[in-house]
Amino acid sequence: MTVTPENVHDDKGPKILAVLWTLTGLTAVMVGARMFIRLRMLKSFGIDDYLIAISTVLSLAYCGVTTAGVSVGYGKHAKDLTQENLEMAILLNTISFLFGILSFTIPKLAVTAMITRILCPGLKQKIWLWLLVGTAAAVSCICIIILFTMCDPPEALWNVHLAMTGGATCRNVWILIDYAIFTGALSAFVDLYLAFYPVTVLMKLQMSLRKRIALCAAMGLGSIACAMAIIKSTQLNGLADKSDYTYGTADLVMWTNIEADVVVIASCIPTLQPLLELIMGKRTLGSYGGSGKYKQSSSNYNTATFDRSKRSAVKDDLAITNVEGKESQESILRDDQLQQDKDFPMDAIRRTDNVTVEYESRSAHEHPPEGSW
Repeated sequence: MTVTPENVHDDKGPKILAVLWTLTGLTAVMVGARMFIRLRMLKSFGIDDYLIAISTVLSLAYCGVTTAGVSVGYGKHAKDLTQENLEMAILLNTISFLFGILSFTIPKLAVTAMITRILCPGLKQKIWLWLLVGTAAAVSCICIIILFTMCDPPEALWNVHLAMTGGATCRNVWILIDYAIFTGALSAFVDLYLAFYPVTVLMKLQMSLRKRIALCAAMGLGSIACAMAIIKSTQLNGLADKSDYTYGTADLVMWTNIEADVVVIASCIPTLQPLLELIMGKRTLGSYGGSGKYKQSSSNYNTATFDRSKRSAVKDDLAITNVEGKESQESILRDDQLQQDKDFPMDAIRRTDNVTVEYESRSAHEHPPEGSW
């Protein structure tokens, strides 16, 4: 980046830390709430929850390594740094990209796991979803390999003196930039697809338009991550700024973190309804049983329970967190669509009801009141 009289004294370090730690802190709170709901309230912890937890750890690692880089001068102009601090800042920044790329790749796997668990797509659609996301993950991993093999030996990536004296051979940096742009474009497409696929299914729900729109908005927040991926891709040219690397790549560092955190936040929002109900007093913590079902209890009655599986119209109080695999509350397709396939049709969710029959004993001399069984 060209040094001008306007930016000659700029230091993007404080801005980097403010953006990274504010957004990552918010993400950590959202993930913590999700973990509380899934573990403590619903007692149903899935593969998507594990992946989101891993993504959060990677995001925190990204912030930690970047913070260390800022402490030695990352975000300042290279001319303002000593040779030692410059090389350490570049080294830490290079390492941070490892965590950064993984932190926006793994959440896509988590979102896919959540979608397949909630919407129960057919086999072909499920294969397509995992193939698409798996391809994006593979492309991202190749991007990491390209980054760390740009120079021989690899330490020339951050050892400026080694590269300048001819002690190392490095490939054209535009190979990395062009591939990274391709990776960003594919990442944006996957984010967009994962956002809009649930909308095409959820709009078929038999419930009020207002609630359908609310569910679609919750599941479609990943489209914001698509926009973040596009913006991040526009910042990749900074990798070519070898003369002022610590300043020229600062925006790329911020947008990489923003993209990753937005994907995680978008995946958490649809799971937070039980906690909102608890905070608003609509439910109590004890009203949630295992496997995402609400508990029903009676202190003065003998009870008998049985399970009944059926498909029916969706109730207006459907919570997205309760629509899960065999534990689902409802089938989400209309009856005429359900007739098309006897074997659990694509995009349908089987409903399993726990019915509790309550009764109390009466003496032989008592007469039941009018209208009782």
